Amino acid sequence: MADAIRRSPILDAVESPAEADAILVDGCFHEAEGGGPPSPAQFPGIPWIVLSVPAGDRAPGGSFAAEVAGREAALIGETERWCVLRCAAFGEELAWSTRYETAGALYTAWQPEGAPWVAVADVVSLVERVLVSNDRWGSAFDVTGPAVVSLPSACEMLEEVHGRPVPYVQLDEGTLAEAMEQVGFDPRYAAERAGYMVWTTSEPCRALSPVLEHALGRPPAALADYLVTAARSSIAVSG
Repeated sequence: MADAIRRSPILDAVESPAEADAILVDGCFHEAEGGGPPSPAQFPGIPWIVLSVPAGDRAPGGSFAAEVAGREAALIGETERWCVLRCAAFGEELAWSTRYETAGALYTAWQPEGAPWVAVADVVSLVERVLVSNDRWGSAFDVTGPAVVSLPSACEMLEEVHGRPVPYVQLDEGTLAEAMEQVGFDPRYAAERAGYMVWTTSEPCRALSPVLEHALGRPPAALADYLVTAARSSIAVSG
């Protein structure tokens, strides 16, 4: 997302929240990576845009999605001007998964039915609209791509990256988290990533939303428009 923000004609990242005109925070933020997000109480008067997961209020208690929903509620409860964007799984997250393929197959906790994958650039464009229009404060929006794409269909797209079939192999949440730990990921991060994958490809998260098309005046980007490019970039970075 940082790259998309850097490409934005109206958004500029600053060094400190105290310098910001608005604060964009990810409710999925992994606290072990930097001590957690700032608190609205530290920066009164600054509006907040919170990225969250879909249908978190329907997530099982104690799950990662339920934790994110709790963070969302806590953040908006501390500030007067807020907007929540409950985003479908990012297509770029699926592309990131491809760097960890094993024995030529994609072993992952993404569920087979897939998700209405949303492009990071479209979400950043929506953030721009929120800030410019100034009429979306105090609201929460479901943000999705234009269509649900299954994992087998996504793997067919990824054949272009590898020049061969990429079989999809579903892992349960615990198995993926354990596998991530074995290759060096922080245990908490691994558990949260696996939980994110399972939840955002679950049935409650597959409903389509018109929010992006209405806000941007065009259909949101289809997964097929960027998955191959994003996967190649992800693999190049890992190499």
